[in-house]
Amino acid sequence: MLSAVLIIGIGNYSNLDLALADSMYDGVRGQFAGTANALADSLQSGMTLLAGAAILLAIWDALRPLLWSTSSRVALRVLALSAVLVPLGIYLLSAFSGVSCPTEVLRYGGLASYTRLLESVPAQASAMVCLPATGASHAWWLLALPLFFLPRRPRLAVLAGGVMLLCGLGLGWLQQLRGAQFFTHTLWSAWIASFLVYLLYQLLKADDALA
Repeated sequence: MLSAVLIIGIGNYSNLDLALADSMYDGVRGQFAGTANALADSLQSGMTLLAGAAILLAIWDALRPLLWSTSSRVALRVLALSAVLVPLGIYLLSAFSGVSCPTEVLRYGGLASYTRLLESVPAQASAMVCLPATGASHAWWLLALPLFFLPRRPRLAVLAGGVMLLCGLGLGWLQQLRGAQFFTHTLWSAWIASFLVYLLYQLLKADDALA
């Protein structure tokens, strides 16, 4: 909850989003620095293939149980469910937000006004998927990977979580370079993904304990 309050504070009471977007926008050429960079699309495709592999492995384990420990099996199921529910949940939330992408904002050559999270969205605002950030959601399901190290190796779980967080932020940064989202949009997608992973873990762990 404290992290959510922090993100709200950054988005509503600072100009960090605009400052970062300004640094990535070329006013002379009228486009963002990474507009022609296809790296983000390649990484998203790779993450999608990896997600598919995790889902297939979980299905295989359900049909023909592998030699997993109980905690590892729970982690695998959370990982597979996260690969589906994290991108889907973030997309559905963003589809109804009505918050404009940087490329749509008047400041960067678009027609829409810049809108903060707690501000009313103008009637003419586009309903494109920009808040929370959908691009980085292709990597945020990897936040379930540290569960494989719990409960026996908590320090390694924290380290793995940090690495996965950097992966998601890196993919989000590439999207920001393209003008596809603001920084706090990425932070919100990370927060939502973390909440979903935590919720799935608690539900499946409790279900396994009852079984």
